[in-house]
Amino acid sequence: MIKQLGYYVIGAVLLTLISLPAAAQFEGKMVFNSYEVTPDGSQKQNDQFSLFLTKDRILVEGKNQYNFVGSIKTEGILIRLDFEDFVFLTGDQSALKISKQDIDSMMNMFGNGSSGTDGSMDHEVNYEQTGETRDINGYSCEKFIFTDRENPNEHAEVWLTDELNIHWGMLAEPWGNSDLNLLGDKLSFDLIFKKGYFPMRIEGYRDGNLRQITEIQEIEESNVARAMVQIPQGVQVLSFQDYLFNKMSEQ
Repeated sequence: MIKQLGYYVIGAVLLTLISLPAAAQFEGKMVFNSYEVTPDGSQKQNDQFSLFLTKDRILVEGKNQYNFVGSIKTEGILIRLDFEDFVFLTGDQSALKISKQDIDSMMNMFGNGSSGTDGSMDHEVNYEQTGETRDINGYSCEKFIFTDRENPNEHAEVWLTDELNIHWGMLAEPWGNSDLNLLGDKLSFDLIFKKGYFPMRIEGYRDGNLRQITEIQEIEESNVARAMVQIPQGVQVLSFQDYLFNKMSEQ
């Protein structure tokens, strides 16, 4: 669960942060590294992923391939705020597109995947704002401690900054029913949505021992992201139905 708790926190940021009104919004590149920590204290890198951000688009690009709905592998996800869709880049000459409208429909159909009627998660995640601060990559960060009542032997210590202003467009809007957000989690909505925090380092602990680290290695404000958030030349963007049909035809 410790890895899931870390991914839960950073996933909440990637998928539910709201754009706050300000004169300047962040545009550029971020690189995150993820490590497993062994009982002897050594660290083994198991992943690296990058974020390229502009005012209209966000590219999440991983070092590894990731499974999507079982058999579909993706190397990156292009979030097109201007088109209100997600484009899953598979490394070949076609890409899978899923619109916000499609996801809205699925969330309405399945109730956001939760057992309750208010979009809340089945388990309760709480946080403590410690007041402890440190500088990470030139940004002032504060430590928050996240705990899950169902897993009392595990917790995550997350260093968050409120000095970044990022435009997240449709990701900050209601999804599905008006009282649901994309993750369906009140904690993330209140902490990230309203206060505008962003994670710079996540430490996952089990039985008091550090077991997982996800941290930002590089952050650069530049216009390099503008070239990265485009559909690669020659790649055909397909709907989910057309994408599956093409894949079955290739077999």
